[in-house]
Amino acid sequence: MIRTQGPGRKSQHIPGKFQWGIGWRISVGFGIFGVAVGALFLLTRSTLEESQKLSQHIDGVLTPSIQSLEELDRSVGETRILIRHWLSVQSGSRDPEKRDLLELMDSDVPEQVAAMQPLVESWNAPMQLQFDSLRRDVEYLFLAYSEVIRLLPDFRAYDDPLAMMEAEYYALDGSSIPRYTASIRKRMDTMSLAQTDALTASTAQMDLLSNRLKLYAGNVALGILILGFLIAWAVTRSIVRPIGELKRALLYLGRGVPLANEVEPTSDEIGEMAHAVNRLADGLNRTRAFSMRVGQGEFDADYQPLSADDALGHAILKMRDDLESNEQELEGKVQMRTAEVEQQKKRVESLYVDLKDSINYAERIQKAILPSVEDRAKVFEETAVFYRPRDGVSGDFYWFHTVGRVRMFSAIDCTGHGVPGAFMSLIGHNALERVTKVYTQPDRVLEQLNRAACELLRPQGFGEDEGMAAVQDGMDLAMATVDLEKMELEYSGANCPLYLVRKGMLQELKPDKMAIASFEPGTRSFEMQTVPLVSGDVIFVATDGFPDQFGGPKGKKFMRKRFRELLVRVAPLPPQDMENALAEAFNEWKGDEEQVDDVLVVGVRI
Repeated sequence: MIRTQGPGRKSQHIPGKFQWGIGWRISVGFGIFGVAVGALFLLTRSTLEESQKLSQHIDGVLTPSIQSLEELDRSVGETRILIRHWLSVQSGSRDPEKRDLLELMDSDVPEQVAAMQPLVESWNAPMQLQFDSLRRDVEYLFLAYSEVIRLLPDFRAYDDPLAMMEAEYYALDGSSIPRYTASIRKRMDTMSLAQTDALTASTAQMDLLSNRLKLYAGNVALGILILGFLIAWAVTRSIVRPIGELKRALLYLGRGVPLANEVEPTSDEIGEMAHAVNRLADGLNRTRAFSMRVGQGEFDADYQPLSADDALGHAILKMRDDLESNEQELEGKVQMRTAEVEQQKKRVESLYVDLKDSINYAERIQKAILPSVEDRAKVFEETAVFYRPRDGVSGDFYWFHTVGRVRMFSAIDCTGHGVPGAFMSLIGHNALERVTKVYTQPDRVLEQLNRAACELLRPQGFGEDEGMAAVQDGMDLAMATVDLEKMELEYSGANCPLYLVRKGMLQELKPDKMAIASFEPGTRSFEMQTVPLVSGDVIFVATDGFPDQFGGPKGKKFMRKRFRELLVRVAPLPPQDMENALAEAFNEWKGDEEQVDDVLVVGVRI
């Protein structure tokens, strides 16, 4: 409640004591407070620096060392499994397990050992010697592997009993491979245990520093709390209470609430502020009453500004004079603008209906070129298509075709989406139908498509002024042909890869990094890749809409790595379940985000 000054009440004010007393209390209080905070800062800084050094050692040396040792252990263990496969399974040089072993020996394990060298330099001397011995044992082990590989290089070498006997000798108990394997295992365990013990000790030291920091902070915080109470008590007696009265009055005025009583002034600077607040409250009350009368249409209402310099008061008087003259003019403008808005609304509604009809008609035309489930079944028995246009009609389309014993299919991404993309897809489909009447090899099909697209989209060639058009008009696609008699896949791609899933393993065939209609015909050529097939293989081709979709918990792209993992997961499913799984994964990732592009994924099971 705002207090008023009672009759006969006199202000008690001693200027010198009032000013210096408050200043002295504040200076001493905040001086003590500053000393306490400074002590807390020094203790905290010292403890945090020590903790930071430990954290850097843990994050930069111990944890990476343990992870690197585990990765190296897994890689060496995998080589042991693969060398047993080499010895026990008669197979040719194209055996995937043999290729994996050679890759581990030639690149993966040496790269892992080399990557650990900067970490080893931070180890103690005994562990560095252990690592040097480990590296030497790995080299000796790989030398033994190399002998086995030399003795059994191909399928026919397994028929030589002497070669088999000599190769199996290296794997006998006590021979090179078991001996170096045991030595490597022992050294790996020793180094892992040493790094784990060091990590445990460092973690314990971190906990000790954390407890020390809590102790420092708790004691100093208690002192600061007591100091705060003392400062609040001293300041409240001379400043806070009269300022509180002013604060409450200003809060009322700030919310537009008139004061019931004037603020009680004191005989100091705060008292002068109280007088000013009282004058302000009186002026606002008169302004409020005048504004209400003007708002009710009483333009002849009288109002006296607070002074000759009262800018607000004179502005209100001018407002009163202007409102009356502008009232009729504003009413006329409102009526005119309302009529214009109604007319524009009808025009927009008419344009929207025409646009919607055009999009629906374009969608029916585009659906006519897409092969149905029955059409796809005539080419391959099991096919799955996840097709999600962004705007009803799409720049993506899929294509299936049979020429003799050759089965062909493709996923095509034309420039743009919506109606422009749909027109480009019609052009691409027409060109594809004409080209495949003559050519079936994927690389020749793509070269002829490029020629046909350039002739149609750029009849004047690739001049300097066509640079922008060359970027905007074109197609990305993956073209695959399958010969079921030879069980052979031929593939060429223009910015679209092909994925082959076999027994839970994915192989990605890389495309050429150039789009259809992006270069002059005859200046470049597309590469054709040939891959043997086995029954049960699943082949996927897709446009970039799925990996580029934003979503997930952080609103990021789906990305190709996660897309490849999804393809491996859905490959064993029946076609309909495969389509449902792809749709469910896309919807779950997209969530409430907008679809950024047309989406197309085509799967074929051999």
